Amino acid sequence: MSPPMMFGFGLQRKQMLESELRRFVDEMPALGMTRLILVGDLVSSRSNSHTSEIELVVVQETDEPFHRRSEFWVTHLRPAVATSFYVYTEVEFAEMQDIDPLLIHAQHYGDSLYG
Repeated sequence: MSPPMMFGFGLQRKQMLESELRRFVDEMPALGMTRLILVGDLVSSRSNSHTSEIELVVVQETDEPFHRRSEFWVTHLRPAVATSFYVYTEVEFAEMQDIDPLLIHAQHYGDSLYG
């Protein structure tokens, strides 16, 4: 048996994602973010899917190892929707912008929200 259809869920989900994204853009500069690029489903207009999440490339000065940097944003922002933070320092961004596939994609197809 198929699950019941939910009309309007895609639109509601997109509104939730966009609302949370606006909140991030407002709050993140005070927490040390210097550049923010949106990548993923919200840029490619597939955001009405129930599996969509916010995917952000963040530039921030930090001494944390790469694999722990997103924890800062999760604990400080407490996202209400699924969110991925890919955090680079300014030096890393400059050094890897032409070789890191995510940074190449972000620069060509992402939506620069700050910086």
